[in-house]
Amino acid sequence: MPTISVDDAYTGRMRLARILIEDRPLQSNPKSDRTKSILMVFLPRFVVCVVLIMIASGIVKGMIATKSTSEKKPPQSNAILISTIESVHRPSNRLWSGYGTTRTMSSADIVAEVAGRVIDRPNEIEVGHHVSSNDLIVRLDDSDYINAFDAARQAVKSLEAQIDGMMVEEEQMQLQVQFASQEIEAAKRDLDRTDEAIAAGAGSAGERDVKLASYLRSQRELSVLQQQLDLIPSRRTRLEADLSLQSANMRIANEQVERSSVRAPFPGELQRIDFREGDWVGVGTRVARVVDLSRLEIPLKVPASASTWIKKGDEVRLWVKAPGGQPDQVGKIMRIAPEADSSNRSITIYVEVTQDANDINRLLPGQFVHGRVVTSDPHDRVILPRRAVQANHVYAATMNGEGTRVIEVVPVKVAYSFEAQMPELDPMESQWVALEVGYEPVENSLIAVSLLDQIIEGMRVRVDGDPVNKVTSDDIEGTNP
Repeated sequence: MPTISVDDAYTGRMRLARILIEDRPLQSNPKSDRTKSILMVFLPRFVVCVVLIMIASGIVKGMIATKSTSEKKPPQSNAILISTIESVHRPSNRLWSGYGTTRTMSSADIVAEVAGRVIDRPNEIEVGHHVSSNDLIVRLDDSDYINAFDAARQAVKSLEAQIDGMMVEEEQMQLQVQFASQEIEAAKRDLDRTDEAIAAGAGSAGERDVKLASYLRSQRELSVLQQQLDLIPSRRTRLEADLSLQSANMRIANEQVERSSVRAPFPGELQRIDFREGDWVGVGTRVARVVDLSRLEIPLKVPASASTWIKKGDEVRLWVKAPGGQPDQVGKIMRIAPEADSSNRSITIYVEVTQDANDINRLLPGQFVHGRVVTSDPHDRVILPRRAVQANHVYAATMNGEGTRVIEVVPVKVAYSFEAQMPELDPMESQWVALEVGYEPVENSLIAVSLLDQIIEGMRVRVDGDPVNKVTSDDIEGTNP
C-alpha cells in the first residue's frame, strides 16, 4: 500500500484551497465571505484527519497480516496431575462448639446468726486466703449468751431435782394410801361387829356411832391421799415441760455461744471479708463470702441440632481463649436443659469441672469459655475435605475404556461438616465433611481435591500412583484454552 507523507498532504491541501478560491467569483455578500472563511479553516483539518485514519488502518492491517500463528492443542490432548483422596467409609466423630460463663457450684455468703461486736479476727483472714472447713473467720462477743446459758442450766438442774423429789413423794403417797385402805377395812370390820352385838342385844347405839365416825374419817383421809396421788402425774408433767423449756433455752444459749464464732462452712477461697475487730455485726449481716474453686459448673450453649447427639456423661473440652491445642480444662455433661432457646436456636448443657483449686491455670467463676463436645457417629461415612465438595457434587477420577482417567461429576449430599485433625487422610487439612449414607461416591473412588477450578467433566487427569506422575510442559500447555 503506497504511503503519503505529511508534506504531500499539506501541499495538496493548499493547492485545493487555491483552486476553490480562483474558480469561484468574488461576491460582496458578507454571509458568503463568512462561509468561505469557515471552509478555509475547517476543510484542511478534515482532510488531514481522513488521511491519518487511512494511515492507521493500513498499519493495523499490516500487523494482522504478519501475525505469527501457534498450534492450539485441545484441552484433553494431555492429562494433568491432580491430588485425590479415596472414597472410603470411616468412623467419624461430630464436633459441637458452644460458649458459656463459669460459675461455682459451692459458694456461700457467711452471715452472722447472732448480734455482737467483733472481738477477734485472725491475721490471715484476708481476701484470696484459702480457708479449710470450720476455720475461724471472726469471733463475736458472747458474754451475754454465756450468762443466758448458765441461767438456763441452773433452771434445768432445779427442775430435775423437783422431778426426782416427785418420784419419792409418789412412792410415799402410794404407801399412805395403802395404809389408809387397811385402816378403812379395820374400821369396817369393827363397825360390823358392833352391829352384830346390837342385834344380839349386847351393844349400844352410842358405841356404834363412835365406830361409824371412825370409819368415815378413815375413808375421808383415803380420799384426800388418793387425790394427792392422782395429782402427782400432772405435776410431774408440768415439771417435765418446764424442764424441756429450760433445756431448750440452754441449748439455744449454747448454740448462740457457738454461733458467736463465725466459721467457714467448707474449704474454699475468701472472696470478701466485710468486718474487722471492733465492728458491730447485726443478725443476718454478711460477714464474708467463700467460694469453692474445686468444682465449677458451666451452662454451655450449643446448637439445638446437637440434642439428638449429645448425652449425659459426654466429655467437654474447654478453652478460655480461642479453641485450639490442648484444652485448659476438661469437664463432663451432667445435665441437659429440656427446652431449646428459640431466639438463638440453641440448647443449654451443664458441664461440671473438677479441678485443683491451687493450679495456676484453674478456671475462675465468671470467666467466658469456649467448649467443644465430641460425639460418635453411629454410621460409618465417607469423609472428604470440605473444599472437595462443589455445589453438592464432587469430581471423581475414574478409568475409561482406554485405560486413562477422566473426570466424572458425582452428585453427593453433605450430612454435616466438622473441624478435626486427620493426618491419616491429610495432615494439613482441618475442615471436613461427612457425606449422607446413600448419597456418596462409589467405594474406593478417587475424589479430586486439587485444581478444582481447572478441571471439568470428561477431562483426562493423572493421580499419584499412576505410571506417569510427572507434570510436563505439554501437560500445562494442553490445559490452556
